Amino acid sequence: MGATVTVRGVELGAGRPEIIVPLTGAQEQAVLDQAAAAAGTVARILEWRTDLYAPRSGTIEHRDAVRALLPQLRERIGEERCLLVTLRTAAEGGGRVLTDHELGDLLEAVVSTGHADMVDVETSRDPEVVQRVVRAAQQHGAVVVGSFHDFGATPGEDELVALLQAQRRMGVDVPKVAVMPQHPQDVLHLLAASTRVAAAQEGPHIAISMGSLGTVSRVAAEVFGSAATFATAGEASAPGQLAVDDVERMLELLRP
Repeated sequence: MGATVTVRGVELGAGRPEIIVPLTGAQEQAVLDQAAAAAGTVARILEWRTDLYAPRSGTIEHRDAVRALLPQLRERIGEERCLLVTLRTAAEGGGRVLTDHELGDLLEAVVSTGHADMVDVETSRDPEVVQRVVRAAQQHGAVVVGSFHDFGATPGEDELVALLQAQRRMGVDVPKVAVMPQHPQDVLHLLAASTRVAAAQEGPHIAISMGSLGTVSRVAAEVFGSAATFATAGEASAPGQLAVDDVERMLELLRP
């Protein structure tokens, strides 16, 4: 077995992939209600998509609103579940337009609260901003997911492998790629790249092919070496996400 990453007793990179459920509410009560529903599922990691929260607020107001809700959200999901905080920018399919500096400020503010177990940072951003987030997370004991998204295409197999390897060299704990296939061969590229990266046994990663074509990557994640998959307990946060109960059953059925 290769290197793993453990947070709140959840070991990424060992055994069955973890199921991550997104929280996508625009207002406080919606987020808390979604969290309560997700906490009633088998998912042990909940992802708060903060870019979808308080959508009409300015950058500073939004940062303060996110920080203010974190303690309540942490309490709502319970001590046995991990909270992954993500701000997906418009450049990668998310809900807010931010400069690199603004993104770094918000993510540093999030990890400084001590309420986020994991934090997502887009690795296509300024490398210094990525390093700022990695250093802040290390100081506060948070795990860093370094992510890349392409909603229009799927890079080739070698390019995907190189991307995941480059993300790990940036110091992130869990490299992640999520790409959109245009034909079945794209899905094969993603799955082959995931298998090659897993074979190196350098640590966990997440590899997702989105949309209906890529569904197999979500439910056969363990076969091809991906440490986690995303599923819904309500509203989806990306194309192709399935209901958490369905994903749980298929993960078990397809275990190698």
